[in-house]
Amino acid sequence: MPSICYPVLRVPAVRLTKLGSCGEVVDSTCSSATSNGIITIEQTAELEDRQDYFTLNADAQPCITDTSPPILKWINVTITFCQVDPELYNIATAEPLVLNDATPTPVAVGFRTRQGSVNNSNFAFEAWTRIGGSNNCSGGTVQYGYFLLPWLVEGMVGDLTLENGAANFVITARTQPNSLWGVGPYDVIRLSTGTPSPLLVPIASGDHRHMQVTTQPPPTVTCGCTDVTPTVTVSPLAGSAPLAVSLTVPTGTLPAVIDWGDATPLQTVTSGATVPHSYTAPGTYTVKYHPLNFSGPAYTSAPVVVA
Repeated sequence: MPSICYPVLRVPAVRLTKLGSCGEVVDSTCSSATSNGIITIEQTAELEDRQDYFTLNADAQPCITDTSPPILKWINVTITFCQVDPELYNIATAEPLVLNDATPTPVAVGFRTRQGSVNNSNFAFEAWTRIGGSNNCSGGTVQYGYFLLPWLVEGMVGDLTLENGAANFVITARTQPNSLWGVGPYDVIRLSTGTPSPLLVPIASGDHRHMQVTTQPPPTVTCGCTDVTPTVTVSPLAGSAPLAVSLTVPTGTLPAVIDWGDATPLQTVTSGATVPHSYTAPGTYTVKYHPLNFSGPAYTSAPVVVA
């Protein structure tokens, strides 16, 4: 079958997502964090050694020559950062945050290293890489390498040296099988129609790592954590027909495509603060809003009731 071959280099962005104790995505307002302050992502497979079965017969000739192949136990991961993001570290290590006295919402200004936090660490790790050479673009669209570790556990802050120079912060962890990541909560690929989409095939129980080429750009990097299930507002359109509604465009998300939930073609939006739409029949609809210029979760509306 045809394949795409590509060299990978550099890492423009990574994303960490908080998971529950069974490897499921945690739905909260602070369950995802991004960073471009990444230096290295080291991975080392840890294997159960191969078993050899070798027996000689009475004439000193090989009677049994067989092996049981090595078994992948997990992948040890060491991630080195060049900047401090307390909420990202909290997602990765479950270390408690240090907050200031800002009102009404305190701001995370640091973290503490606490014995036992490592037992509560469950997170997913994604990274986007540049692609070098002539494979950098496909049909005029920039391509990236997309890399996923769907379930990491035992995350902890490693050795830290403060000196007359830049301090690097190291997080160590290992992969875990039986992830509940599925296709993931984010749009990480582009379909042939140009529509952003999660993975096409769910992560299987034995999958420790996933990598592919994608044309969906990396997430927008911000300091702190964000919601993994953002919402979009769809309201009745004042002064119009009863089946008419208006979507309020989330700030900084254009261009985007909208799935109005009524089987009409997806609508591409490049400008404006609101987008009108008229349904052809009464009913209850769920609207999905997919930004095109960065990887993120689809914005989802509350059930839209038109009559």
